[in-house]
Amino acid sequence: MRFLNKLIFFFGLLFFPYLLLGQYYPSKNYSTTDGLPNNAVRSLFLDSKNILWIGTENGVSRMENGSFSNLDETNGLAHNSCWDINQDTNGNMWFASYGGGISKYDGKKFTVFTTKNGLLADKTRKVFPFKNKIYVGTEQGVSIIDINTNKLVTPKVPSHKEDFISISFFEYGNEVYFASIFDGLFRIDESGAKPKIIPILLRKNTYGLALFGSTLYSSNEGFIDKFNINDILKDKISATKFGKSFVWQYTKDKRNSIFAAAWGVYKPDGGLYKIENDKMVDVSEYFGINSKILLNVVYDKSKDILYVGSNDKGIYEVRLDRIIDYNLFDTKSVIDFENLGQHKLILHNKGLTILGSNKNIIKTISPLDFKNFELNFLKKGNKVVAKQGIESRDFELDFTIPATGIEFYEIVKDGHSFWIGSNVGIFEIDSFGSIINYLPKHSLKIGFSYDGKFIETITYAGTRLYKNVHSLVNKHFSKFEKNTPQFIVKILTNKDRTYLLSVFNGLYVYKNKQFHSYLAEGIWKEKKFKHITINSKGQLILAAEFGNVFIVDDSKAFKILKTISKKEIVGNTILFLESYKDFILIGTEKGINLFKDGIVRLIDKEQGLKDAAVTTSQIFGKQLWLGTKKGYYTIDLDRLLAPQMTVSEMTISTIAINNVPISSLNYKWFRYNSKELICDYKNNSFSIDFISKGHAFPNKLKFRYRLKSTNRWSPYSEKTNLFLPYLPYGTYNLEVEVFDSNAGKATIFKLLKIHIKPPFWMTWWFIALVILIVFNVLVYLIFKSKKKSREKAVIQKRIAETKLEALLSQMNPHFTFNAMNAIQDYIISNDIDNSLKYIGEFAKLIRKTLENSSKQTITIEEEMEYLKSYIIIENMRFDNRIEAEFRLGADVDPYHSKIPTMLLQPFVENVFVHAFNASFVTPKLTISFEMLSKNILECKIIDNGMSLTAAKKMKIHQSKGIQLTKERLSLLQNLNVNPIDIQLTENNGTTVTIKLTL
Repeated sequence: MRFLNKLIFFFGLLFFPYLLLGQYYPSKNYSTTDGLPNNAVRSLFLDSKNILWIGTENGVSRMENGSFSNLDETNGLAHNSCWDINQDTNGNMWFASYGGGISKYDGKKFTVFTTKNGLLADKTRKVFPFKNKIYVGTEQGVSIIDINTNKLVTPKVPSHKEDFISISFFEYGNEVYFASIFDGLFRIDESGAKPKIIPILLRKNTYGLALFGSTLYSSNEGFIDKFNINDILKDKISATKFGKSFVWQYTKDKRNSIFAAAWGVYKPDGGLYKIENDKMVDVSEYFGINSKILLNVVYDKSKDILYVGSNDKGIYEVRLDRIIDYNLFDTKSVIDFENLGQHKLILHNKGLTILGSNKNIIKTISPLDFKNFELNFLKKGNKVVAKQGIESRDFELDFTIPATGIEFYEIVKDGHSFWIGSNVGIFEIDSFGSIINYLPKHSLKIGFSYDGKFIETITYAGTRLYKNVHSLVNKHFSKFEKNTPQFIVKILTNKDRTYLLSVFNGLYVYKNKQFHSYLAEGIWKEKKFKHITINSKGQLILAAEFGNVFIVDDSKAFKILKTISKKEIVGNTILFLESYKDFILIGTEKGINLFKDGIVRLIDKEQGLKDAAVTTSQIFGKQLWLGTKKGYYTIDLDRLLAPQMTVSEMTISTIAINNVPISSLNYKWFRYNSKELICDYKNNSFSIDFISKGHAFPNKLKFRYRLKSTNRWSPYSEKTNLFLPYLPYGTYNLEVEVFDSNAGKATIFKLLKIHIKPPFWMTWWFIALVILIVFNVLVYLIFKSKKKSREKAVIQKRIAETKLEALLSQMNPHFTFNAMNAIQDYIISNDIDNSLKYIGEFAKLIRKTLENSSKQTITIEEEMEYLKSYIIIENMRFDNRIEAEFRLGADVDPYHSKIPTMLLQPFVENVFVHAFNASFVTPKLTISFEMLSKNILECKIIDNGMSLTAAKKMKIHQSKGIQLTKERLSLLQNLNVNPIDIQLTENNGTTVTIKLTL
């Protein structure tokens, strides 16, 4: 055993450098295609919030979770060539430019310092903050700026031959030190009224300084000088020289590993180096860095990330967490894994390799070793082979296959033995890594049952079960039996059962020393399976290559507990299936899906899984081993499955309204400086760019949004931009939900409150004003309508009264008395004919009066008939001496034109009462109707009665009927001004003219 331990130790030392070079770190390169303003990176700086600032030859960039915000001279930067960046104690950023002096940025505006302000030179190399000051390294010396007052002072530069280029600063013992490239190390003494520069170590060629503890690294031409700062300050100067190239910047990670960014200037020996044991080890290739011109390197402790700046290919982001280790393994194609204690057995296309506890190679069995063992077996056991037979019913073994033609299938563990299947037979390996047995059998899938029996599956000829595999005595199960396993790809034992997985015939189980087909026995109809494993609860997990994943409890009665839909899995082809604690690990061509409680996390190349084409998988303790065609991964499962950082904050970087960016005054530190946005209804299309903070992998984020909490979410998108076109006026509380597939978490952020003002005609005050006006108008109209109704009622009432009064006036006692006397006279005179005629006309007049009294208007024809009856009665009293004549104009329609009822009778009555007396010789009455216009009717009552003088006397006795008629017309036709005109002549009687509106 001691010998074995020594052997392991020897091989561990021998192969340790090889293993180091076989490990790769996940890295990513950012260049101008990703948003960087220029690929020539001159400076890198991590601010107090661990945000990376990048100084380039074309401006400054701020990178936050893969997104870039850029500043240049158009924003106020002094010069685009930025050679250094730092942050003062007030949070202001300072930028050193090569040709434009110094720029101070407070998040909104720039303050520039040049030689005009007292700066020693406009070509500046470094800015270094200490307490309330900024120390500026220029090409001619150092200038000091007070960060609160911006006051600038410049200490006197010591005598020097070349330019006094000040490039590196550090603080030690509460004092500031710096280096001049050609003159050495200096201290700034500020104890007096004016700062002084004190020489500490005069020497040539210092291109970069780094102080870690008391160890000072000083870059020289082609090597590094390592000093102890305390020795230097005591004038005990001794240096250790090592390394190569020109180192421009150093950094140290939380593991105390020191990294150096180098550019050889004259030699192509630049790159990223790791300093260990006073040696520079080039780690560029293993960190994915392909540039030889590196000028800067910084370390983000919060994320365990190394940032490396190049002068030709942008920046590199290298993750150092090492959750996933990748081993090139000499580009061997890994087929299968197994373990024996702390040792790991890796079956690959070049044979079998046994690794020690430190992954050091302790033994390798080559294909030639396998071939030689096969040939020796055949030489010794020809009789056994002939007796037992070597056919497998798949095809016969070809013993002429050379060592280079051997194909290995799998490795199966049984106790302390390992069985390896191949196209030349099955080999048994003991715990010391020696081949101890060979079976001249060909099987694509072998295994052991729960009761220790060897299982040989034969693709087209059933299955063999070996009670003792070494004697080759077996029981054959015909493929024609329904429960015989066929087309088996996986064999798994779980307690007292062994499961066999078929790609065509579903699930088989070996229990109670019998095979059972779940498909044939109707237990489970699923046919195609490719992967199987067991979780921590002893439940089966099965997966088809292109289908769903099932969690099954088969301990007592078969039951499907859960089905993970193919839609929930990222990727199309399931390459492996494992279970660890409460997680199911589903490997696809996209990466590793970590499934738990319905949530899927995805692990891919961003976390270090560069090659997702996994050929085999195995969990050993707390590690997941994955084989590929070019090597293998080892993954720390506890760290991988631990809760991950996710998005902690979301901010707005830019807003454009109607495609016009809003003013820069609304931003501070590249962020929209408000949680609210107010605009009018015409400016209602928004483009919003946002940045998420606090997570580790920006490409693992998906976003969706909604404008109101009652709205449905939009579909998920990987874009960090929202376009909201033509929003109606109103208030919107914009929310964004981000799903982090690395952390497996979804978080909702209230991004912005958008208030779109309505047009003035939709504002509350305008609507209130309109409502008030409409209300007042309605009140006025209602009031007016009621008033009009009341007036109309009064008018109608008065019309009825005048009408009644007119009727009464027509039927006054005097008229009735005269009529009855006339009838009496006719009767006394025994004038029966006239009495009958008079009575008839009188009755007719009464009837017409009663009929017309119920009407507002009557036709002209009806009025004429009524007047004729009245004239006949009145004329009989005058012995029919009065000549009555009716005239109708050509345009008058007597049958359809209507006039007010009983309108003309009072004027006719006046004629009979006042116009004629018994002595009047030729009395005449003329009644005419003429159309003056389309709707104006003129009625005239003309008599040739009394003279003007008599008429004037008569005027005092105008009948009440005429007054009522005037009043009626003023009520009925209120627009008809002066409708009645009475003309008196000297000798020709009276003419009454009445104008009516039809």
